[in-house]
Order: sequence, then structure tokens, then C-alpha cells
Amino acid sequence: MLENKRLDLTILYVEDDATTRTEMEQLLKRRAKKVLTAEDGIIGLELFHRFSPDLVITDIRMPVMDGLQMAHAIRKINPDTRIIATTAYSDTAFLLEAIEIGIDHYVLKPIDLGKLFAAIEKCSRDGDAHKALQQYHLEREQLITELRSALDEVQTLQGILPICSFCKCIRTDEGYWEQVEKYISRHASVDFSHSICPDCLKVNYQEHYESVMEEMKRNKERE
Repeated sequence: MLENKRLDLTILYVEDDATTRTEMEQLLKRRAKKVLTAEDGIIGLELFHRFSPDLVITDIRMPVMDGLQMAHAIRKINPDTRIIATTAYSDTAFLLEAIEIGIDHYVLKPIDLGKLFAAIEKCSRDGDAHKALQQYHLEREQLITELRSALDEVQTLQGILPICSFCKCIRTDEGYWEQVEKYISRHASVDFSHSICPDCLKVNYQEHYESVMEEMKRNKERE
């Protein structure tokens, strides 16, 4: 991670050791838009309810409520929240429980800052891909709703419409060629919003294609 690169993230950092918490808070503030801190899982969960952070970084062994208990509660509130666990333990029981809860990454203590920041960047990219996918589905549903409404209202769009095989423009009754969106808008009470199909996403936004496809795959598996 670049030293001066600040990600558009709100991070909740939960750690019971005061010295570690203070040091990490200062480091994280250089790299995130906003950093919240808590000394145990109960306070961390309260802050999560209040601020809905994009990313949670939590210690595992804490009094009152440990990190895994808090992560489990957070998953019930928002299954899409990214969670990074920090722990001095690498026992099998912890790993199995972390997998079951759905911890995205874990970093062993003493914390390797390079590995931690790499995990934060990965979570940030995954979050951006997830938001893009959500927007894609929202716009798709809006378009489907608008088209269904248009089909209910359209009276004049019947019979055969001459349409260009290449650019998909429609030839009007006056002999002019018009974009299909404009033509339908003139003949029905409907506006268009545009989204991107997977094939066009791959051609025009190749750098986001794989991450969006991975997010779609994870969503299908959850369903």
C-alpha cells in the first residue's frame, strides 16, 4: 500500500490492549477516511450498529465479548461486511470457527503491517466490486420494471418495426432513423437508464470484470 494512499473506507478497529490500539489507530488514520476504535466486542458491536463501517479489524482474544463472537453478530446484521481478524493463536479450533463465521482474512500477531495493509486493500477492492454489482442489479431491476410498464402502456408499437442490424436504430414512419431508446420514449411514457451486461463489462472494463464476476458467484452461492 502506498504511504500517501488513503482509501475511502470507514474502519472499525477492536483491540483490548490500549497501547496496540492507540498505535494502530494512528497508522490506520493515514490510510482510511475514518477510523473507529473499541476495547472489546460489546463496544465494537455498538459502534457497528451506529456507524455501519465498511471494514472491521478485530483481535480474537478479548474480555466481555471476543472477536469471533462479535464477528458472528456482525454477520447477522450485515453479511457483506469485510472482517479481518488479528490473533496470536493459530490453533485449529480458531481456524475452523473463523471459516464457519466467514472471516475474510486473518493476520497473526505480532502484526506484519505489510500483510495487514495488503488485506485491507483486498477488502477494499472486494467492497467496491460488491457495490458495483449491487448498482448493476438495481439498475437492471429498474430497467425491467420500466420496460414492463412501457409494454403495458404502448399502443402504437405494434406490427413490424424496421431496425438496423448493426446500430439497432429504428426507421420511423417519416423515413428517418432514430435510436431505439428515443423512439420508444416518444411512443410510450418511459425513460431509460443504462447498465452494463457481463459481455460488455469484460470488453470495456476488463480491470473490474473478474472481481465483479467473483462477487456474483459468491452471491449465487449464498442464495
